Amino acid sequence: MLHTITVVLNNRFSPYGLVNGDLIGDICKKASTSDPQLKYDFYVASLSENPASKDADILRLGEISLQTCQQNATSMDCLLVKLVFTEGKGKQDPKPYYPLKSCLGMYGGAIGFTNSAVYHFKIKDYNTTDTMLSAALVAPTECENRYKDSGLACPFTKENGVFFQLIRISLAIIHMVK
Repeated sequence: MLHTITVVLNNRFSPYGLVNGDLIGDICKKASTSDPQLKYDFYVASLSENPASKDADILRLGEISLQTCQQNATSMDCLLVKLVFTEGKGKQDPKPYYPLKSCLGMYGGAIGFTNSAVYHFKIKDYNTTDTMLSAALVAPTECENRYKDSGLACPFTKENGVFFQLIRISLAIIHMVK
């Protein structure tokens, strides 16, 4: 059976044992130490970017990170829709168009998965939240693979990397909350 220790953090109670008052730094350090794919500086910056994170507890940071994932997936989807409609017009060669459409489909799915993750997090169903985020994590990886399989360089590798990191951040927080 898991036992938790409750400590006071900035006049809030936390069952997660983080005590130095820098909750974001503590969470990011713990997560990046246990997950080599997480970049500590990116982690801190992405959570600190939202003004609501300043006084947030770990549950609120989880909500913030999930909302950031939702926003990022939606932004990627919008970018991909725009590219599909401009790249696909009048092109004879379907080769560059295929991975683009494939990425669009994957990010469309990622939006659904992140929306579901937010819902399940709010009702404290952390196992389903984890499952939904893990499903969303497929989008950036498979998007890169589609381009690679077509013999092309992915034009949004950086954006895929950002989404990948954002999902990993949310997963790390979910694992701490579970």
